[in-house]
Amino acid sequence: MYDFERGKIRFIRGGKYPTCHSVFIDDEVRAVIDPASDEGKLLAIHCQRPIQVIINSHCHEDHFLFNSRFPDADLWVSRLEAAGFRDIDDFFDQFYESGDVDEETRAAWDTFFTEVVQYQPREPDRLLEDGEDLVFGETRARVLHTPGHSPGHLAFHFPEERALYLADLDLVKFGPYYGDKGSSIDDTIASLRRVAAIDVDVYLVAHGKEGVLDGDPAHIQRYLDVIYAREERLLALLASGPKNLDEITAAGIIYGGRSLADGAWELTLSERVMMGKHLQRLEGLGTVRQEDGLYHLVES
Repeated sequence: MYDFERGKIRFIRGGKYPTCHSVFIDDEVRAVIDPASDEGKLLAIHCQRPIQVIINSHCHEDHFLFNSRFPDADLWVSRLEAAGFRDIDDFFDQFYESGDVDEETRAAWDTFFTEVVQYQPREPDRLLEDGEDLVFGETRARVLHTPGHSPGHLAFHFPEERALYLADLDLVKFGPYYGDKGSSIDDTIASLRRVAAIDVDVYLVAHGKEGVLDGDPAHIQRYLDVIYAREERLLALLASGPKNLDEITAAGIIYGGRSLADGAWELTLSERVMMGKHLQRLEGLGTVRQEDGLYHLVES
């Protein structure tokens, strides 16, 4: 039934979007981190003995997909992302600036999140902070605030089990995603460096075919290197001449120029937002300058 077990922590793989992998803690207090994996397995666990706590690493639909199946469980979330669980408008507002999304797209979101994801507003029972310990019985998890993917993104360190759940710092070959309004490349880099310094035997992540990796920081470094490789390709593009954001987006540095919908998301918009964040970062580093809507490479 489980795809990985150590101590009283169990790992349950999910499938394609909008699911993710889950961590189940089978202790005195039964808890699931990111209940969005296998609905049948989660409900079977709940029928055996009720799940008392659901924890969301952050406020994204592919991490709270089955929250509504456990209405009597306590909900624990990051203090910084609690508003998105309380109100669907606050949930939507975390993604893009209002001018980036037209009425047709917003209507499609409403349908997807209410009918497919079955978003239900809910008041969190506990607001989690960096550094606090969650005690489930014999099992203890340290909360790590790891922003970048989202402002309140959390990871969870199980010191006795020498395991680290990285959630959407997911170590997949594609690399980090930082396409939301509140995402940050610099925060992503800092969070990855922080977790790389934690000595563990195993990394558990929310996505990817395996979801379970040995605790070698080289996995994190390879993931980090994707960020720098994207910037190298962006700088190479600007070396051929100044470009505006539309031209940079069309180059498809991240998604290969594909115009595809993934659930409710149009990847061209994600490409544009992420490239905008790279440009902003490179401007701060003094390697790119913007003039009249065109981005220029700064000659060294």
